[in-house]
Amino acid sequence: MLSKVLRFLLLGFVVVFVAACGTTETPKDMTPTFEDAYKRVTEATLSAGDAVPTPTGEVILTFRGNVGTTNVDNTLQFDMDTLEKLGLVEYSVNDVQAEGKVVTFQGVLLKDLLAVAKIPAGTTTLHMIALNDYAVDFPAADAEQFPVMLATKVDGQRMTVEHYGPTRIVYPTDTFKLDPAQYDPLWIWQLATIEVK
Repeated sequence: MLSKVLRFLLLGFVVVFVAACGTTETPKDMTPTFEDAYKRVTEATLSAGDAVPTPTGEVILTFRGNVGTTNVDNTLQFDMDTLEKLGLVEYSVNDVQAEGKVVTFQGVLLKDLLAVAKIPAGTTTLHMIALNDYAVDFPAADAEQFPVMLATKVDGQRMTVEHYGPTRIVYPTDTFKLDPAQYDPLWIWQLATIEVK
């Protein structure tokens, strides 16, 4: 009788041990990927290497300086239609600075925008200037490291100038657990110009 009990206990131990070995939990400290942060809303119809069309609508964003253009004044301009041809993504994030709550932004990945604008490899800083002349030096490497968005909509609505638009830099601070003290100052709104040195 005792040997039956021991065999039963041993069999139970083996089953538990084998089951435990087969579990594949994702480590909680695993770094998220770009795709963990956003959902693709529309596919791109303008990609790196394509010629950027001359704006036919209101210019909402201008690149100046070392950009891939043959313009005499070294500028590259985007209207909303052209900008959104890069393909829209969306993610929700706690917008502590402006909205004071969790909102869903839509826009284009900054990484894709910089590729279309042919920003040279090795560029370290992008000097970003808002409509009200507020400016921030933005670390270009952040666009490769995180899915930073150039947002054009919040909660499904186009952002007006009065409502932090027409474009705004947004970090996926919730998904990537980014330190607000370091990254919140880079959320420039009413973005109008990006200077590339």
